[in-house]
Amino acid sequence: MKKEFDHYISLGDNCEAGFQFWRINYNESSIFRFVVVDSDKLISLIRSDFQDLFVKENLKPAEIDSMIRDTKTSVAFHSKLYSKLDPQSGRRHFRNDYDFDKIYAVEKSKVDYLVNKWRKLTSSSDRVLYFIKRNQFSSREDAEMVLEGFQSCYPGHNFLILYIQPRTLEEPSWGYEQLHNVYVDFLAPYENSQKGADINGWNKLFAQYPLKYNAL
Repeated sequence: MKKEFDHYISLGDNCEAGFQFWRINYNESSIFRFVVVDSDKLISLIRSDFQDLFVKENLKPAEIDSMIRDTKTSVAFHSKLYSKLDPQSGRRHFRNDYDFDKIYAVEKSKVDYLVNKWRKLTSSSDRVLYFIKRNQFSSREDAEMVLEGFQSCYPGHNFLILYIQPRTLEEPSWGYEQLHNVYVDFLAPYENSQKGADINGWNKLFAQYPLKYNAL
């Protein structure tokens, strides 16, 4: 008998899981759902309880017009703090056709809301399924580092982490109760994270680890 989950939560490393949640009409917001973050930075952030996240002085344009990078925490966000590339210098700068401080205040309030939502979730009795994948440097050691961070920071939390890897890395179960190594045929490339995923593979994961309501 399958034990169903109250929430699906993405831990990165980019937007692939978030887009798959959208595809099955699961729209719950969470702080890491549409960010780019490496596992070590993720764990550093939760160990510090999100200290210094999204401080204005630390925000710089990222690689595309609608993304910014927090240089203090190394998290990249989709944002309305738009930038543009200077063709002469080859550097990105925030555009000057909007009120930066006004937009920043709105974006910061969203981040603060999602951080508080995370705190409430991890201190609740809800059963949470976390999804994490890495297109680069995916490994058992990386997954175990994430597990140890969660167990240390949230000892009473009812959670399971799915560490998703491409089928080429498949190996037997790692034997952890709160961490399962699972596989899809391929991971979506960073440049096509919305449409480049293994849909059948994701559907199998959703069926094997179901929500309390049928999203499919």
